[in-house]
Amino acid sequence: MRRMPLLLVVLVSLAGVAGAQTRTLNVGGGATINYDVTGRGPTVVFIHGWSHNISVWDDQVPAFKTRYQVVRYDSRGFGRSTGFADESAEPHDLLVLLEALHVKRAFIVGHSRGGSVALRFASAFPNRVAGLVLYGAFPEGFPAPPEVGQLFGSLPSIAKQHGLDSVGKLVLASPIAWVPPGRNDVTDRYRRLWAAYNGKDLLDPHPESGRVPAVTISDLAYVKVPTLVIIGDHEAPFIAAVADTLTRRIPGAKKVVIPNAGHGAHFAQPASFNSALMDFFYDVGRNKKK
Repeated sequence: MRRMPLLLVVLVSLAGVAGAQTRTLNVGGGATINYDVTGRGPTVVFIHGWSHNISVWDDQVPAFKTRYQVVRYDSRGFGRSTGFADESAEPHDLLVLLEALHVKRAFIVGHSRGGSVALRFASAFPNRVAGLVLYGAFPEGFPAPPEVGQLFGSLPSIAKQHGLDSVGKLVLASPIAWVPPGRNDVTDRYRRLWAAYNGKDLLDPHPESGRVPAVTISDLAYVKVPTLVIIGDHEAPFIAAVADTLTRRIPGAKKVVIPNAGHGAHFAQPASFNSALMDFFYDVGRNKKK
């Protein structure tokens, strides 16, 4: 794939996490990415899910920055990044970001929609991936329950007719909220994330550019990077089925189930989530030395 010239304008300011520097990067196509970098060592990149932003990884930065260079960013069209949401362009955004940071290989951690972006990136640029963590990722062609498809298909019209507050209430009240029983703190975290969501992908949707193709179920056999699949034990059954498929189909993939966690295990059970990642990164490094 042809690489675009790096048109870099880096603006540095203090970020919400102590020691982090927030920067912006022009990735082309009318998009500017908001990101921050903390710590030193091997690089770990965190990619957030739909409607979220870099703050969703606040529980990971302090845990990893003492051993790793931690990079997180707002996907195009989300958070403080500009441009329009485009899963097919976002793997290339990540490539541009790694080149700007002079990072040859990184551990890539993707949550939900961000997991699908991470999967595309690992398939298209395997030599840039030290290890891959898929958490709620969806390969192309995996059948979602009809009610889930209907719900997400209805969101743009609901957003335009009734506003983003109505969409948020509908999503949080639906089974796809995947919040463990009694975890009001997790629900509150989702509400804060939703309050920061601009809804641009619902209110002004644009077709994908097709820059980096989606990974199909049959493509999983050709994912040749060390892979960890993570799932919470309160995930919806179809997400659990996806995790099993990823684990079976990706060569050498391993799966970890986080107890008392749903779709937001990284902030519902951050200690368990972080430990699972640390163990995986350590194993990858140890196997590389053999």
